[in-house]
Amino acid sequence: MPRPSAPALIALLVSGLVLSACSFGRDEAPDPTPPPSTSGVTVGDQPNIVLITSDDQTKVELKWMPQTRQLLGKAGLTFNNMIAPHPNCCPARAQILTGEYAHNNGVRTNSPPWGGHEGFSPDTALPLWLQAAGYRTGFVGKYMHGYDENDGIEPGWDQWKPIVGILSDYRSFLQYDNGQLVQFGETDYYTDVVAQQAADLVTDFSATGEPFFLWSSFIAPHGTCQGNGEADCSGPPPSADRHAGLLGDVPLPSLKARAFNEEDVSDKRKDIKALPMVDPATQQTLFTQRLRTLAALDEAVAGIVASLEAAGTLDDTVIMFTSDNGYLFGEHRLIGKNVPYEESIRVPLVMRGPEIPAGERRRQIVAMVDLAPTIAELADAEPMVEIDGRSLLGYAVKDRRQRDRGLLIQAGSKGKDKATAWKWRGVRTKRYTLVRWQGPRFVELYDRTLDPDQLTNVALEPAYRRVRKALADYLDTLEDCQDSKCRTQVPNLPDPASAG
Repeated sequence: MPRPSAPALIALLVSGLVLSACSFGRDEAPDPTPPPSTSGVTVGDQPNIVLITSDDQTKVELKWMPQTRQLLGKAGLTFNNMIAPHPNCCPARAQILTGEYAHNNGVRTNSPPWGGHEGFSPDTALPLWLQAAGYRTGFVGKYMHGYDENDGIEPGWDQWKPIVGILSDYRSFLQYDNGQLVQFGETDYYTDVVAQQAADLVTDFSATGEPFFLWSSFIAPHGTCQGNGEADCSGPPPSADRHAGLLGDVPLPSLKARAFNEEDVSDKRKDIKALPMVDPATQQTLFTQRLRTLAALDEAVAGIVASLEAAGTLDDTVIMFTSDNGYLFGEHRLIGKNVPYEESIRVPLVMRGPEIPAGERRRQIVAMVDLAPTIAELADAEPMVEIDGRSLLGYAVKDRRQRDRGLLIQAGSKGKDKATAWKWRGVRTKRYTLVRWQGPRFVELYDRTLDPDQLTNVALEPAYRRVRKALADYLDTLEDCQDSKCRTQVPNLPDPASAG
């Protein structure tokens, strides 16, 4: 996608300043020209970039990672509204590597026929953009389901150290280390191994004097198959031995949530209506173990920061920490992810770096599809695909006003027909969540301003008829969108109080 010219960037900046100074009323017409995927902001001169990701971590669980909050949040800033529009492992990673929604990047699910590594095109992915811009690139940790050593080293990576085999094994795991298979044993703890390898890569990259990009991809606090019989690898994850007795007195916040074991599910889907109540003790055990795995990840983040500081490159490095998706512990009687509820799609995002203010928070809506354009803009790199997200760098540097932003949220299925192989598709705006389930057909609409817990489905309420119609039309626009069409502004929505 062509990068805007210097005059165009100046015009965009001026336009942004004008918009930030205005107050947008509900009845004002949306901007006919959506903002581009870039922000027009420069941070340093091709800074180093370190992306650290966790797996299945909820937004609230960041509370128990004090070093990460101190070293990245307080030394940088926190985005309070980071969204994982496709809340599942492999599709989220594909979004990180492309800046595209699943219908454009080919990864709808964790496995074929419409997902996994088989559906991904590495020949146009983020690391190649960065190499062309003069960056050294490195990856270590969890990659994509279905990838193994037979696929070889992915294009664009100077250092390539993905875990292969069962991706949720915390011990006795297998790694494809720059073309060589390495078997780790029972005494090797996944988080510690990946942390040390990431720190070593920081040291090596820093010594070259060239800018570098490192993605450290951890599995904590994802569940595991090791030591339990859950087929979906959702059992309580094992902690490092040093953390075995840690945080045993921390209550699971979900137990106090209004949505936990939702009493009245008569307005929910048929499958939810059939679900039994969730056992609180079981979820508490899972949560405690997850926090213990995050303790090691918290140390890993601190170790990476310390390595950058020791190498003298910390001040020239942008560091971002986020998770691929969130998790439910019994909200709406559900356990897991890949559903359109806030617990599943809201994830942490903290970042620090040159010219990024310290100790601030941002309320703007940002998303997983924004990471690739952000990284590309930082690196002055040219994307090789049409970007569906937009760089969040402008919001990081300055707390600019944001108009209501709509995101396409979705989850794929293994259906025989690619065009309709979706579990559900929806749109999330600042106020509303509208979801269309595919099989059986069912519509959910939540007014999160009045109902933040998503307890009351108002899709059939007369007062919301016009709201539903406007959001449905907007979703029709987004479902097959590409590039700027995916950034179409949210239409003016009627007030439900007068929408009968």
